[in-house]
Amino acid sequence: MPVISKITAAKKRKDRFHIYIKENNKDQYAFTVSENLLVQEQLLKGKEISEADISQLQEKDNLDKMMQKVLNFLSYRMRSELEVLTYLKDHEVSDEQAGEIMDRLRELQFIDDRLFAEAFVRTKRDTGKKGPLIIQQELYQKGISQALIDDVMTQYSTELQLHHAIVMIEKKQSSYKNEGVKKKQQKLIQFIIQRGYSHSIAVEALKEAELKEDPEIEWRAVEKQGEKAWKKYEKKPEWERDQRIKQFLFSRGFTTELIDQWLQAKKEENLT
Repeated sequence: MPVISKITAAKKRKDRFHIYIKENNKDQYAFTVSENLLVQEQLLKGKEISEADISQLQEKDNLDKMMQKVLNFLSYRMRSELEVLTYLKDHEVSDEQAGEIMDRLRELQFIDDRLFAEAFVRTKRDTGKKGPLIIQQELYQKGISQALIDDVMTQYSTELQLHHAIVMIEKKQSSYKNEGVKKKQQKLIQFIIQRGYSHSIAVEALKEAELKEDPEIEWRAVEKQGEKAWKKYEKKPEWERDQRIKQFLFSRGFTTELIDQWLQAKKEENLT
């Protein structure tokens, strides 16, 4: 039976070792193993080693190398079990080896879907201020069961959702300063819904938010939109022109009172 004749450290990686066996009175390279496997298997010079042993050691080394890759993958952030399994599949790891790795990771408590889901909710809730509907969808995509999702989402209270929505509305409102009041409110509600909050939370947040209503700003907005409508319809008969302008401005969220006020001012301006 062949015996180990020489063990040398790899040049590029000091945690890997080349194993040689004696064949025809010469040292022949046989395989490479990690330092952990070298110690674990007590691979020493002079130890007898069969072809079956070598094959088994290579399988263990491949598993060990994959385990190191997974640990590196987990070092950046917490992962769900599905994310880890997908990573292993992408690296063409066999089902048997994937099962061994997953069992080992669970044993070491490096993967735990409950801990992952709880941390995920806290991060998205506190940092990104995402709404619960988006968070639930993202958890589901990461392989978290619906029952577990329902459980961990209790961390995100209705009161906190409302608080986040109010803060976002108050910050976002300046983006719609050129819109009419109604249009501005519609867009703010839609913005909150797109961030993953329910319609009821969006509506309630709009009611409680401190909205800056400046008559001068709104007047400038209706003037700007009104001039666009006037240029578009000024060649129409007067009655049709006025109706189309009113419809145009109403669709942009301006009140009937403000529209009539601007239109009257525009007509008087044209008479002077």
